[in-house]
Amino acid sequence: MVLDIDMYFHQHANWRRTLDGAKESKRQKEQLDRYLSWVSEEGGTEGPTHLDTWFKPHQHKRLEWLKSHSTGVTAEFGCNYGYVLAYCGGHIGVDWNKSSIRLAEILNPARKFITADIRRLPLPALYADTVMLCDVLEHLRYPVDVELAVAEAMRVARAKVLITLPNGEHDTPESNSFKHQWLATSDKVKEIVAWLRHWKISVSKTRHFVMIEAVRVKEAAPDYVPDTATA
Repeated sequence: MVLDIDMYFHQHANWRRTLDGAKESKRQKEQLDRYLSWVSEEGGTEGPTHLDTWFKPHQHKRLEWLKSHSTGVTAEFGCNYGYVLAYCGGHIGVDWNKSSIRLAEILNPARKFITADIRRLPLPALYADTVMLCDVLEHLRYPVDVELAVAEAMRVARAKVLITLPNGEHDTPESNSFKHQWLATSDKVKEIVAWLRHWKISVSKTRHFVMIEAVRVKEAAPDYVPDTATA
């Protein structure tokens, strides 16, 4: 028997892609199952992030990245109780959870907080220089609600959008949280970046996080409007 080496590697590559796709699909399903179990058991009302979260070295690196890349008037969508916003010297926090916003107002009286849905915000276009989506997109349905939230960030940001996500390529406590609906795998990160395609994009990764900086380009086409926004 004569082995066709080229054919062998071609078939092996196809098999590997199928296997990897099945593996990713399985991991995504497991993540969603954890999330749905939490929704069933606890009603889907997320409380404030534990304080000891912010003392971990990899979290500190993420916070420093956000702080060093934010500029001008900074808004955070999905701000929880405002810790990240305060750390970065931000100005406006938005979250749907009324309890978190009340706590944020107590802890950060000098900052502005709004209770609102980040998929449909009561804010005008170009309202802030920087909009941060910090470990919030994985809490939303993918892709429909994630796409809407990214589109809103693009609409509101004058200068840039900063996105951080738990790195779904690694099974860390951050990526596997039962409060998350999906994993930020490479394919999903690529799709999010594609929504920002008319902006200048920079993506960096650590074992724990994916960090995306999207800078508005003056000559860019109009902001991306998802089909779901008009549905």
